[in-house]
Amino acid sequence: MNSETMRAFLNATKVMRAPKRELSTFGATTIQYHLVSPVDDLAGKTRLRQGTVLSEKPKILTAEAFSRRFDGFGAEAEEFAQWLSSAYRDLLRALEYNFKNQGFSAQVLSDTPQAVAERILGELEDRGSCDEALIRCPDSGWSLALMKFTLDESARSFPVHVRDLERRGLFDPEGKAESRRRREIEGLFARAGADRGVLELLGRKLREYGLFHEYEDRYLGFF
Repeated sequence: MNSETMRAFLNATKVMRAPKRELSTFGATTIQYHLVSPVDDLAGKTRLRQGTVLSEKPKILTAEAFSRRFDGFGAEAEEFAQWLSSAYRDLLRALEYNFKNQGFSAQVLSDTPQAVAERILGELEDRGSCDEALIRCPDSGWSLALMKFTLDESARSFPVHVRDLERRGLFDPEGKAESRRRREIEGLFARAGADRGVLELLGRKLREYGLFHEYEDRYLGFF
């Protein structure tokens, strides 16, 4: 499938209702979706696809292949994922998002897509649902529409995820290691006050971590 066809699919896709809450930073999030599509060659018929996308807890980026981020999104998911990767490169370089399409079902209804969409939209509003999405899309491009919608939700939640991870010292692995080293040094200083035998280990660790100059006066104070 060429890029022009994929762009045409996306241009014909419309998110009629998005979830009202963002993806969770420290836990999995589920989004129930309703995909409404006109059935090719069957006027006045609508294919309704329903299911749940599970967005796993975002992780610090690993070397996992981008195409493996989507599970259960149809036979063309890998091709679609590769094509979408350029548009979401910055997002996916920073955090690892993984998604699973679960409980998938499809049925053909004897009504127009507009009528089906309006009915579902009314039901969602009556229920006051905050974690369901309604999307109109071409029949052949349903998985691309669902994948892009899922990535858009990740992009919307991304600033919150980064802020939450930074607040816990999890987003910057190097900063986390630096904090661990300094905690170790402070612990050795505390022990050295009561046990001079720790001084040799403390001096070795200061040199190993490149911190001796910073702590030199404090260390030499023991002598």
